[in-house]
Amino acid sequence: MAQAARVGRAAHLRVADDVHYAELADVQDFAEGLKETFLHCRELGHNWRPYTAGSHPDGGFERVLRCTRCKTRRVQELSSRGMVMTNRYEYVEGYQHQGLGRIVGEGRGLLRLESLKRLVAKTEE
Repeated sequence: MAQAARVGRAAHLRVADDVHYAELADVQDFAEGLKETFLHCRELGHNWRPYTAGSHPDGGFERVLRCTRCKTRRVQELSSRGMVMTNRYEYVEGYQHQGLGRIVGEGRGLLRLESLKRLVAKTEE
């Protein structure tokens, strides 16, 4: 995972050596095959809403948020003071692409372009 380091007024990004980034051609193919709801979440971010919650004997909590579009679940462990201790995600089938790599920069742009292409087509119908 990337970490920001402050150097003077500029922030520089350090990236772990083992991070694998998606190739643009692969992202294009992936985007074209994505369901619309998955595409929207990948390019706009998830639309989280509270789904369930429970308390732990130690006073902490587990809260589950669910995306209204793609139904991905975000499971949070919270302390008794409400601090987020961990987050994990439970993706629905078809949302992830094993082996594709991390989609950043121009790859994210390709997701936006695919989303725009579909919206323009609907608008022009």
